Amino acid sequence: MTDDTEAERSRDSVKARLTRLAAILRSRGYYRTLRRLHATLKPETYLEIGIRKGDSLALATTAAVAIGIDPAPILTRPTAPNAEVFAMTSDDFFAKCDVREELGGRDLDLAFIDGMHLFEYVIRDFANVERVSTPDTVVVLHDCLPVDALSAARDRTTALWTGDVWKAALVLRRYRPDLRLTVIDAPPSGLIIVRGLDPASRVLDENAEAILGEYAALGFDHWEQHRSEVLELVADLETALAGL
Repeated sequence: MTDDTEAERSRDSVKARLTRLAAILRSRGYYRTLRRLHATLKPETYLEIGIRKGDSLALATTAAVAIGIDPAPILTRPTAPNAEVFAMTSDDFFAKCDVREELGGRDLDLAFIDGMHLFEYVIRDFANVERVSTPDTVVVLHDCLPVDALSAARDRTTALWTGDVWKAALVLRRYRPDLRLTVIDAPPSGLIIVRGLDPASRVLDENAEAILGEYAALGFDHWEQHRSEVLELVADLETALAGL
């Protein structure tokens, strides 16, 4: 290895660390977007996968019923009014619980998916949410715009970790072109607003094995080559909210 190559790699490493640090410093930016979504939609029912400390769950102040799902929640603040936390995996929740009954017989208005940061989990969570939704339900996915290769890896080695959730956007574009996707560049790693859901669709379930085989091994270079497919969906927040 030449000295020039080593120096270039060192510069790239420093640049990547600075990029992640900047993202961490901006990391709560997406809460502002979520707050605006709640204020615009005023959902009567809300479901969140991956509540962690409960900060985003606490935004569901208009909901008559707010469901939070997390196998190991760390609640550091009061949750939203009428919120119930299910300390289990999302797979277990959808397998064991009657979601409509948990919602008090109401339709699901808004869902936020921010669970395990691997694309196949996100796709499975989305498919499970879609089955209990209506065409008017709005679903939001987190971490669709990766910060850098290291924090977008399938194995976590960084404080800021988006995993390979970016692949979920490409999967939905390819396998579910009927959905309406809007990307918001909310710091640090973006949100996707998904509309036009079809609770009768089983496309993602029926192709789950093929999707995993096709996308799991793809590296960050694939994102760099195909990012335009996602970035062309980006809209500013006001435009996105106007379309809801």
